[in-house]
Amino acid sequence: MPAHERNEHDQPPIVRRLLQLARFCAVGITCLILGLAVLAGLHDLAGVNYLVAYIAGFVVGNIAGYLLNARFTFFAGSVDHAGAARYLMVNAVLLCMSTAALKLLVDGLGMWYLAAAILIAAANTPLSFVAQRLITYRLRGGSRATGI
Repeated sequence: MPAHERNEHDQPPIVRRLLQLARFCAVGITCLILGLAVLAGLHDLAGVNYLVAYIAGFVVGNIAGYLLNARFTFFAGSVDHAGAARYLMVNAVLLCMSTAALKLLVDGLGMWYLAAAILIAAANTPLSFVAQRLITYRLRGGSRATGI
């Protein structure tokens, strides 16, 4: 077990959960920037419809998020097909909700598509953290993944 994992394991459960949430947010910000770059590049530079570009950015950001969260957030020793399938299921639900919200914010309320995407990402963060923790990485209580 790496030193940073041992040190964290010695912390009270609330501290471990807060550190885990901080890592999840750092990964999320990295993936958000990646997803927004794909979204803006496809929409503004290639002329792709903003909803199609959003879906592409969401997929790219979430592939990176799965790999980074498995390694750095939830300390899963490996990634496997079952874990990837659970991650895909959680994110398919989030993608459907997010795409509908994006359409409502942009077409219904006239919000700029990038601002709407950032707002949706912020709203998704707590829901995604809980869903990934419990469903994808199957963490309960104070336990941590030793594999997915």
